[in-house]
Amino acid sequence: MAVEKGPAPAAANTHLPWYKRWGSSTGIARTLRVQAGPLIGLVAINVVFMLLAPTYRQWPAVRDVLEQSTVLLIMATGTTMVLISGGLDLSVGSVLALAAVVAGSLLLGGAPVWVAVLGALAVGTLCGFINGMVIVTTGIPTLIATLGMMMIARGFALMIGSGKDMSRFPESFRWLGSGFVGPMLITSLAVIVMGFILRRTRLGFNTYALGGNEEVARLSGIPIKLNKIVIYSIGGFMAALASVVQTARLDFATPNRGEGMELQAIAAVVIGGTSMFGGVGGVSRTVIGVLIIKSLESGLIHLHVGSFWQRVAIGVVIILAVWVDRLQRRETT
Repeated sequence: MAVEKGPAPAAANTHLPWYKRWGSSTGIARTLRVQAGPLIGLVAINVVFMLLAPTYRQWPAVRDVLEQSTVLLIMATGTTMVLISGGLDLSVGSVLALAAVVAGSLLLGGAPVWVAVLGALAVGTLCGFINGMVIVTTGIPTLIATLGMMMIARGFALMIGSGKDMSRFPESFRWLGSGFVGPMLITSLAVIVMGFILRRTRLGFNTYALGGNEEVARLSGIPIKLNKIVIYSIGGFMAALASVVQTARLDFATPNRGEGMELQAIAAVVIGGTSMFGGVGGVSRTVIGVLIIKSLESGLIHLHVGSFWQRVAIGVVIILAVWVDRLQRRETT
C-alpha cells in the first residue's frame, strides 16, 4: 500500500527566493496566495481611482460598476465552466445577439413574457448543445468549432432581426434588466447556482477532472462526451440569460449586439485567476475578474481617459494574468 508523503520540511526550501518560498511548502498556503492576488489587485485599483478621482468615491460610481457588471458576469459564469474543463467558447457573443432577437421577435409578436424568455434561453442552450456535439463527434478543436458557431449564430441573428425595430417591450419584461434590484437578483442567482454546480455536484467534479487531465478522467470512467455536451450547453444557456437581462435593460434588441463580449468574458475569467489551461478556477474568482474589468473602465472614465486607453489597460492586465498563471503552473510541476 502506497504511503502518502507529507509536506517537505521548511528547511528544504531555504535555497528558494522568498516569493517562491512563501506557499511552496503547503498546498493551503499556495491556494491562498493564488486566490488573494486578484482580490488584492481589485482593491488596489479601486483605491488608486478613489485617490485620483473624487467622483469615483461616491455611491453612484459604485452602483454603476455593479450594474455594468451584471450582463458580463452572467455570461462569464458559463465561460468559467468551459475554461475549467479545458475548452474554449468563442460563440457566446453571437449567441447573445441571437437570443436577443428571438426574445424581441416573440415579444413583438404578442407572446407572453415568460414564453419570450424561455425561447431565448432555449435558443442559447441549443447553440451550446450543438457546440458540444460538434466537438465530441468530429474531434474538431474547440477554437474552430465555436468560431464556426459564432458565425452561424450571428448570421441567423441578422436574418431574424435585420431591419426590424425591436423596442418598447412590456414593463414586466423591462423589470428583468432595469434598475438595480432585478438584474442583481438574477446575477446573484446565476453566481450561486454555478458555484454550487462546480463545487458540490458530480458535474462540477467531472469538469475539473476534464481540465486537469482528460485521459486520466477517461480512464476513471467519467463520461467525457456527455459532460462536454452539458458544459457547452450550460455556456450557451448563460449567454442567453445575459442576453435577456441586457435586452430588458436597453429595451432594444439588435443583431449586432454582443460583438467582442466573448473576449471580455474570457478576459474576466482569466483575470480572476481561472487557468486558461483548465482544471483550476471558480466562479468566485470570475466575480473578482469582472469587477476588475468594470472598475478599470469606470475609473478611467472618471479620469476622462479615452476608451482606447481602456482597451490598452485591460489588455495589459490580461497578459499579466496569463503570465502569472503560467508561473504558478510551473511551480507546481
